[in-house]
Amino acid sequence: GYRTELRRLHPFEKVVADLTARARQKKDGLVLMDVLDEIHEARKELLLAGKDWTARAKTAETAREVMDAMRQGEDRMYEIFNDLAAKPV
Repeated sequence: GYRTELRRLHPFEKVVADLTARARQKKDGLVLMDVLDEIHEARKELLLAGKDWTARAKTAETAREVMDAMRQGEDRMYEIFNDLAAKPV
């Protein structure tokens, strides 16, 4: 987690990172772990969608169906990413 990452930093970087996280929490009410959890959940959702579209392409019977599945999957992945990126934390 957050504290583990802080241990790996140079002492000056550690202080700057901690002060930045505290200022952000004070200003916006955002806790770093909440932000990281949101990012992790978004990553998992994109990963599952990618696996779903890959499976659809694998089961296609013709090259045309594969290309259609790939295009649709790519479009859907962009939509999911934009929805997740635009959503406030």
